Amino acid sequence: MTMKASMKQINSDSGLDRVLLGIAAVVMFMMMSLTFIDVLGRYLLRSPIPGAFELIQFLMPFLIFTMLPVISKEDGHITVTVLDSFVPTYMQWAQKLFIQAGSMAAIALVGWCLWHQGQSLNEGRYVSGYLEWPIGPVAYGMSLLCFATFIIQSTKLWRHLRSNG
Repeated sequence: MTMKASMKQINSDSGLDRVLLGIAAVVMFMMMSLTFIDVLGRYLLRSPIPGAFELIQFLMPFLIFTMLPVISKEDGHITVTVLDSFVPTYMQWAQKLFIQAGSMAAIALVGWCLWHQGQSLNEGRYVSGYLEWPIGPVAYGMSLLCFATFIIQSTKLWRHLRSNG
């Protein structure tokens, strides 16, 4: 499946989806442009962009966690369906309930850990090596995007519970 085909599958009907997809597109373009210009400068001009590697390190988690709520909403995660044909119909509702509850718990734990990591990084005044940018706000941002994903997972779990398996 091509990137174009997979992006068409994402139903961007909500305003939040459009904003997050737009941000992700800009961030991905920035990473691509930065890498291209850095490599060009490195090999043709023998002068790479100072701090390009760190900029990409800051942009990558932003890209990943920006797409997480959208992908979660659309059930776009990688799934293994090898055993699905062996699961009886009456068990499929419980299986989906377990998966939704587990996903919700996992993203809540990740968000909570990232928030505390951000606090530790801020208290220790940790900064990046070259650009000397504070690292704590990155962890806070990832945590907030995990919280958005948690809300989406909670909504999906609530809808599943109301579906009366």
